Amino acid sequence: MVLVGLVFGFVVGVGLMTGLHYCMLHRSRKRIQKIAAIRLLNSIQQDELRKLCGSSFPTWVSFPTFEKVNWLNHNLAKVWPSVVLATEQLVKEALQPILEQYRPPGIQALKLDKFNIGTVPPKFDGIRVQSLRKSQIIMDMEFRWGGDASIILGINPVIGPKLPVQLKNLSLFTTVRVIFQLTEEMPCISAVVVALLSKPKPQIKYTLKVIGGSTGAIPGLSEMIDEMIESAVADQVQWPHRIVVPIGNAPPDVLSDLGLKLQGKLTVQVIKATNLKNLEMVGKSDPYVRLYVRVLFKEKTRVIDNNLNPVWNEQFEFDVEDQETQSLILDVKDEDIGTDKKLGITSIPLAGLKHDEEEEITKNLAVSLDRDRVKDKGDRGSITVKVLYHPYTKEEQDAAMEAEKKKLEEKERLKNAGIVGSTMDAVGSGVKLVGTGVGMVGSGLGAGASVVGSGVGIVGSGLGKAGKRLGRVVTRHASSNKLTSPATASPVSASPMHQQNGSFRASITQE
Repeated sequence: MVLVGLVFGFVVGVGLMTGLHYCMLHRSRKRIQKIAAIRLLNSIQQDELRKLCGSSFPTWVSFPTFEKVNWLNHNLAKVWPSVVLATEQLVKEALQPILEQYRPPGIQALKLDKFNIGTVPPKFDGIRVQSLRKSQIIMDMEFRWGGDASIILGINPVIGPKLPVQLKNLSLFTTVRVIFQLTEEMPCISAVVVALLSKPKPQIKYTLKVIGGSTGAIPGLSEMIDEMIESAVADQVQWPHRIVVPIGNAPPDVLSDLGLKLQGKLTVQVIKATNLKNLEMVGKSDPYVRLYVRVLFKEKTRVIDNNLNPVWNEQFEFDVEDQETQSLILDVKDEDIGTDKKLGITSIPLAGLKHDEEEEITKNLAVSLDRDRVKDKGDRGSITVKVLYHPYTKEEQDAAMEAEKKKLEEKERLKNAGIVGSTMDAVGSGVKLVGTGVGMVGSGLGAGASVVGSGVGIVGSGLGKAGKRLGRVVTRHASSNKLTSPATASPVSASPMHQQNGSFRASITQE
């Protein structure tokens, strides 16, 4: 019995030791795999992680530089009703001139009839505090707001009655950068700078609803509202644009350093486009290029009729505020009666351009710059341009700032005179409306002829195309009679924070 007990004890002991050893090896392998996965995750950039996890993934979970701020969200929820009462009217008054500034050419008047922020407060997913420059504290805040705001716009189209349009289900996700400029005098802060970081790109989502009607009542309404909002955000508060708020007696030199200035000049020669997509039922598209670095300063090439491989060879110049973050946007469109159709769009980042060296670049076109959210991945052709970036000297910068001021004044004069529809108009886009009525008459004849019978459908379409040509001819004739000043050869606009005689003004910088 003793021998049996010893044997049994030995067997059980060996079994336990073997099992424990196996468990330790298994645990070690799991830990090694987990460490490898963590190292791989740490090597992923923030933008790549957002694509994998979506914008709803809190930044601080994956990036320890962002700290959780549940305490801030808790207190913000308590004070939000008071914030709404204190700021709602002020925000409404501040938004009205911005709407007028960025009003699309296809809309004659735009008014903010109702603005209600709602009862749902925003949330901050995380905050990162940095000190990149002496005497400055930089705070980046992941901002998210999916509120119950109610916004009603009164829209007067060029043709047709006024329509109330409601923006519902408004949501916003962005990174807010706040810069505190420190000083040795109380209250220890001389100025505050507020901006939205361009990466990740601010995401604004909403639903459009025409009260008592349909969005089809105004062709292209959704696209016009989308462009207006994106332009206003990009030119008002999206970095490098910023809002500078002086606190107390801020020194002028400090405000000058914080403000946005022109850094250089970009010369662009639009050469050609190839293999453009045809969007016409009869004939071919009539392409032109609308290009810009800052949306308030848009330029436009001439229209080339009935051609999917147009050659322009036209040259334009643009002022650049920040080479590291800004891009050249090339938007190819098909001129049409009413709303022009988008043939394709692309962008060229300025950060990769060498100074004072001309480069020829060919870029493929896409339906949207945000290619991850576009379902149509088909070929849209390509566009070829030559670009040259020249950094300004101090004297060139001062001259460019003065020239920009005069261009803005001239565009405001044209707007007040009714020659252009709004300060958002690119060259030629506002005056095109002068002859649009006649063009629509021809288009209407075409539509009417097509209704006579199916056998006459092609004839009607042909007359519609002819009406479009007639409208364009009359349009160009009327435009040539209107624009007689050389100053109107380029669009006029403003930069968000530019210095003028030692002081600063906040203005909207977009098409």
